[in-house]
Amino acid sequence: MQGIWAAYEDGSDINAVDRSYAPHSDGYHLVACGNDTSLVKVFRYPSAEERSQSIECRGHSSHVTNVKFSKDDKYLYSAGGNDTCIIQWKITV
Repeated sequence: MQGIWAAYEDGSDINAVDRSYAPHSDGYHLVACGNDTSLVKVFRYPSAEERSQSIECRGHSSHVTNVKFSKDDKYLYSAGGNDTCIIQWKITV
């Protein structure tokens, strides 16, 4: 999972990680993480290469405290810290 950290992060910036339940159409699972810079990032799993490509989801105004895939992998939920917001993201891969 070393690929989920950006070059400037010190290792404490990732607050939550969750992996999808089933592989998607390309045969890979997805892994999502919430970080201190208010981003939800989604990667292919496993994310073994340093600085792996990701999809960045913007919606929170402060740090993201948790991320969780729905049981059917159709949605990803994220919880914000200071914004106290829960966002539902639709998975479209």
